[in-house]
Amino acid sequence: MPTISSSQVPPPKSWEEFEEICLSAAKHRWDSSKFFGNGRKGQAQNGVDIWGHDSVGEHIGVQCKNTLAGISLSVVKEEIANAAGFKPKLDHLYIATTAPRDASLQRDVRLVSTARKAAGNFQVDVLFWDDVVGDLALKDSVFFKHYPQFKIGLEPSKAHDQKLYEEYLQLMRSDGVIGFIDKCNMAGFSFPSERLDPLRIFVENWNAPEREFNSSQIDAVRLELWKKARDYVVEINRSTFPANGPGWITVPPDWEDNFPDRFSRVVKELHGMAGEIVEIHGRLVRTAKAVLLATN
Repeated sequence: MPTISSSQVPPPKSWEEFEEICLSAAKHRWDSSKFFGNGRKGQAQNGVDIWGHDSVGEHIGVQCKNTLAGISLSVVKEEIANAAGFKPKLDHLYIATTAPRDASLQRDVRLVSTARKAAGNFQVDVLFWDDVVGDLALKDSVFFKHYPQFKIGLEPSKAHDQKLYEEYLQLMRSDGVIGFIDKCNMAGFSFPSERLDPLRIFVENWNAPEREFNSSQIDAVRLELWKKARDYVVEINRSTFPANGPGWITVPPDWEDNFPDRFSRVVKELHGMAGEIVEIHGRLVRTAKAVLLATN
C-alpha cells in the first residue's frame, strides 16, 4: 500500500468539494483551527473562498480554482485584484488549484509577490494539487474523511507503519537536519545549535516501543540509525562549545593549533558519523517505500 503523499490522488470534480478539501488542508498547513469558508454560494467573496490566521497571526486568504488544465499568470493577477477588496486587508493570498505544478508560473508569481511585498501589499503564492494533497495527508483521519476509498483493504499493521514513517519524515527531513549535517563543516566553524534539535528529538524519543515499526526490515534500519544518531549527539555534546552569538556552537577553532590531534580526531569523527547518518537515513526511506508500496 503506498503512502498517502506518494499516491495518485484524483482531484474532485466539483468546486464545492475542492473548497472543503482546501479548508481541511489549510488548517493543517498552518497548524490552526482558525480557518473558515467565506460566505456561501451566491454571495460576494472579494476573491477569497477561505480565510484565517496562522500561528503568528498573519491574515491569510485562499482562492480555490478547480482547474485541471492549469492557471495562467493573468488569472493570478485577476485574483489578486479581486482580493484587494477583502476586509480586513490580507497579509498573504494563496491560489489553490487542482492543476499540477508549473515551474514557469511559480517563477512569475514569485516575481509578482516580491514586487508586491516591496510596495507594502499582500504577497501571493500558488498551491498546486500536490501541495494540497500533502497538507491533507498530514493527518490520516482528515485525508480518509475526503477519500474513504483509500482506506479499503489497508492492513492495520501496515497502516501503523505508514503513519509512523510519515511522522519520521516530518522530523528527519532530507532538506532539514539530514541535509544540514551532510553539508556542515565542523572544522572550527560555528553553527546554530538548534539546527540539530530534530536529531536530538530523534535520539530522545525514537528508541521507545511506541516508535517501533511492525516491519522488521524497517525497524532494523530505524534502530541502526538511532544508535548512530545517539553517538553523534554524544560527540557533539562532548566536543562543541558556545561560540560568538547566543545559541551558536563550534568545535573550538583554537584546538587546531593547541590540540591538533584532538581537533583532527573530533572533526573526522563528526564528519564520518554525519555521512553514515545520511546513508542510513536514505536506506530507511528506500526500505520503507519498498515495504509500504508492496501489495497486501
